[in-house]
Amino acid sequence: MLYFEDFKAGDVHDLGLVSLTEQEIIDFGTQWDPQPFHVDREAAAASVYGGLIASGWQTASMFMRRYVDGLLSESSCAGSPGVDEIRYHQPVRAGDKLRAKVYILGSRRSFSCPDTGVVQPRCQLETEDGTVVFSMILHSTFVRRSSRTFGRSLDPCHP
Repeated sequence: MLYFEDFKAGDVHDLGLVSLTEQEIIDFGTQWDPQPFHVDREAAAASVYGGLIASGWQTASMFMRRYVDGLLSESSCAGSPGVDEIRYHQPVRAGDKLRAKVYILGSRRSFSCPDTGVVQPRCQLETEDGTVVFSMILHSTFVRRSSRTFGRSLDPCHP
């Protein structure tokens, strides 16, 4: 179990690989972001992208799944108060093998809830050669190791 105190500036967490199929790009785009370069092979081929690309929201969701499976599910995470920035640096295409990584920028104890602290990770998806295709600066709230509230309430500040 990872607690607030386990995250230090400079730490790097490798969360593993993700990739998409062409059909997954089309399915997500059709439901959530039906722009032609996400859902129509011919229109995408004629676009500035020269082919189908994943929605940025799908790319963010791919990262989030790796973050939950690779780190948050074994932690005292108590949610997130938000994101400072989301960047789509390069298009993501079917078959791209992307590595999810978390770079810990810093952390601070919560002023409003002394049983928790906020960790600030830079979250990235990178190609095999290290090119960043997606990034976001996230704020993740974690229960402190000394807290007695974790597991007793969905809100560690109001058990």
